[in-house]
Amino acid sequence: MVYVEEYNGNPQAEFDELTKTVKKTSVLSSKWSSFSTGFIALFSSVFLPQGYPYTVTSDYLQYQIWDTIQAFASSLSGALSTSAVLRGVGVGNESATVLAASLTWLLKDGTGMVGRIIFAWAKGSALDSDCKRWRLVADILNDLAFFIELLSPHLPRIFFAPLACAASLFRSIVGVAGGATRTAITRHQARRENLADVAAKDGSQETLVNVFSLIISLILLPLVDGRHELVWTLFVLFTGVHLGANYRAVRALHLDTLNQSRLAIAVRQFIADRTVPKISEANEREPLFEQVTGPRHYGCQIQKTLGDDSGLFKLDNFSTIRFDQRRNEGWISLETSATPDNQLESAFCLEYRAFANKWPETKQIADFRAKMKAIGWNLSSHQLSFDEWRYRVKGE
Repeated sequence: MVYVEEYNGNPQAEFDELTKTVKKTSVLSSKWSSFSTGFIALFSSVFLPQGYPYTVTSDYLQYQIWDTIQAFASSLSGALSTSAVLRGVGVGNESATVLAASLTWLLKDGTGMVGRIIFAWAKGSALDSDCKRWRLVADILNDLAFFIELLSPHLPRIFFAPLACAASLFRSIVGVAGGATRTAITRHQARRENLADVAAKDGSQETLVNVFSLIISLILLPLVDGRHELVWTLFVLFTGVHLGANYRAVRALHLDTLNQSRLAIAVRQFIADRTVPKISEANEREPLFEQVTGPRHYGCQIQKTLGDDSGLFKLDNFSTIRFDQRRNEGWISLETSATPDNQLESAFCLEYRAFANKWPETKQIADFRAKMKAIGWNLSSHQLSFDEWRYRVKGE
C-alpha cells in the first residue's frame, strides 16, 4: 500500500509500505525539506509555533520582526536608565545611606503597585477593543519612564524620589497595557487553537532578544560611563528605533474582528458604494490615537437610552438604540436574550444612522453581513466593549 503524506493539506511525499521507501512528490516538499535541516530546523522548532506558517496568521512574521527590533532597542534603553537609577539612589556615593535608598525604592515600588490597580480598573476593557492603540501608548510611556530615570540623577536629590515614583507609575501602566495587549495580539495570531504555543514561543523570542541585549549592554555600559552626552545621544537613538519599530509592528497587524473604529470604517464604505473594505484596508485606515466616531455607549442601562424619545430605533425587539445627531453620540440597550450577533447588528444600525442620517432596513443589515463574511471578516466575535446591562419588559 502507498500512503500520500500531506502537510496542511499539501502533498509532501509518498510512502511505500512494502518497500519502506519515501518519494518526494512536490516542489514544496523539497523546499520544506531544505528549510527544515540543520540550524534552521532547530531554530524553527525552538522559536516558532508548531506548524509555522500554517498555524498562525499571515501577519505573524512581519509583526514579530518589528516586535523583536523594538524589544532590543527598549532593552538597551533600559540598561542606560538602570545605571542612572542606581546612581540616583546612592550607589557610589559615600554620603548616601542604605535606609534612604531602601525607603526610596519602597516608595517607587508602592507607587507602581497602586498605579497598576487603578489603570486596570479604569482602562481594562479598552485594552481588548483598542489593543493596537494601547500597545503603542504603553511603549511611549515606557520611553518616558526611561527619560525620567535618566534625567533624575542630574537634578537636586530632593527631586529623585518623586521622579522615581513617577517613572514607576508610568511603568506600571506599561506592565498592564503591554501584557494585556500582548494577550489580545497572541489570540489573534493563533489560528489552530494554539494560543499557549504562540504565547510560549513569543516568550522564547523575547528571552533571546534580552540575552543579546544583555551582552551588548555589558559591552556598552563601561564605554559610556561618565560620558553624559554620549548616553543621551544613544538614548535618543534607541528611543527613535523603539518607537518607529513599534509603530510598524502595530501597523503590520491585520485584525479580522470588528472594534468601534473598524466597524465605522466598514459602514462608511458600505453606505458610499455598497462595498466593504478588505481586512488589510480597514486596518491600514484605522487611526491609532483618535476616534473615528463620537461617544458610543454599548450595553448601557435602558433608562439612558430612553432618556430622550427622539432618535429612537428598535431592532427586532432585542435592542433599543438612540442616536443624538447634534452630539454624534449613541446608546444601545440590549434585551436579555440578545446574542453577540444581535450586538453587532445593533452597532451596525447605530453607525449606519450616524453616517447615512437614517436607520437601515433589514435587507441592508443582511447584505452587510454577507459581504463582510465573503472577504474573510470574523463576525462570530467582536471587540465592541458591550457592558452587561440588559432589560426585559415586566410581566413578559
